[in-house]
Amino acid sequence: MSWHAVDALDDAVDATRRFLFPFGLVRWAKLALLVLLMGGGGAGVNAPLLAGRGAGVTPPQGADSGFGGVDSPFGGVDSPFGGVDSPFGGVDSPFGGVDSGSMAPGDVAGVVDPGPLAVVAVSVVLLIVAASVASLSLRLVFYDALRTNELRIWRPFLARLRQSLGLFLFAAVLSVAAAAPVAIGVLVAVAADTPVGWGPIDAVAGTLGSLSVGFLVALGLIGGALVAGAALALRFTYEFVVPTMIVEDTGIIGGWRRFGATARTEWTELLVYLVVHVVVALGLSVVEGVAVVFVFALVATVAGLVLLLVAVALGGLGALAGTAVGTVAVALVALAGVAVLLALVLPVQVVTRSYRIAYEVSTLGEIDSELALLHADIDPGSPDFDGPHGSAISAVDSGEPDDSGDASESGDSADSDDSGEFSDR
Repeated sequence: MSWHAVDALDDAVDATRRFLFPFGLVRWAKLALLVLLMGGGGAGVNAPLLAGRGAGVTPPQGADSGFGGVDSPFGGVDSPFGGVDSPFGGVDSPFGGVDSGSMAPGDVAGVVDPGPLAVVAVSVVLLIVAASVASLSLRLVFYDALRTNELRIWRPFLARLRQSLGLFLFAAVLSVAAAAPVAIGVLVAVAADTPVGWGPIDAVAGTLGSLSVGFLVALGLIGGALVAGAALALRFTYEFVVPTMIVEDTGIIGGWRRFGATARTEWTELLVYLVVHVVVALGLSVVEGVAVVFVFALVATVAGLVLLLVAVALGGLGALAGTAVGTVAVALVALAGVAVLLALVLPVQVVTRSYRIAYEVSTLGEIDSELALLHADIDPGSPDFDGPHGSAISAVDSGEPDDSGDASESGDSADSDDSGEFSDR
């Protein structure tokens, strides 16, 4: 018995080769831009800022991130806005002429105007949402390129924004569902030893502390099942539902409804796919990791030699940080190093990302032929895979009679007529 997830391994190689080659500088530059900016994906690939891997934006968490407490940036002994030596304390303090060092941490909330803070917080949230939706729209652009074998960015990007917004909201809900049991468990475990000062959490911690070990184990298993289910749904959303949305030209709910019908009948194929995909993801991660380490070592070595030469010219290593020329040189070398690093690593990621997505959509297309996304010129399962002459090649391989040979044997007139018919075909 042949499994579609296994057969798709070779098909994805052919599809990736046809999609990326022959090499075109403009095409590869667009692909590099998509790989750099697009979000979403399963294990080991990019995800939107609020679903999976983010973009380095970490909201403040814990007791030390608020506006009170010992380490709060707006109050306490170590606060830059409080204390005897604070540049903002004393008579000239912008907080009203009162020495902020004498203020209790809890009094700061009554001094700081919450209006501007709320505006800043809302602006940051909207910026994160907009960036996430845009990155998901770029991911849909990549699927459009696989479907049409033409790489356009701007118009498909605008056309897919509505689908991307629905995808973002759906992925955000799944991400919260996956993270909530873990977060609640951690908070309850902390509150069991030291109350956190929030009534609901402290009450839940006290209640759970009085339960038996067996009941707690059962709750843990239920929470683990919820986390696993949400994470699996998130993976299927990016790897199968998103291409379904492209093929069916529908939203996230319609995509899940269509893919769900296939999943219910082909669940064994999906189980095999999950196992094979782990191996594929691991292999691609190793390739990317080796490439990044090698390129980083090369760039760092060259950058170090350049800075060494600059230091010698300026009179010593101390001149790199002690002079304006040295500081500018370090900044320029760092920028050049980052640019070269991206220029050398992104082509590798273009290949690995293209293969990963080609494998996913190839598996989906083999499980359900109605959801095949790859263009005929790059889909190994298509009769036109060999290009514009694919049908002619297929006819020769299948042993069908050659019309041009028959025409040559039937005389000049027949030859003319049949050759005309062949040209029309």
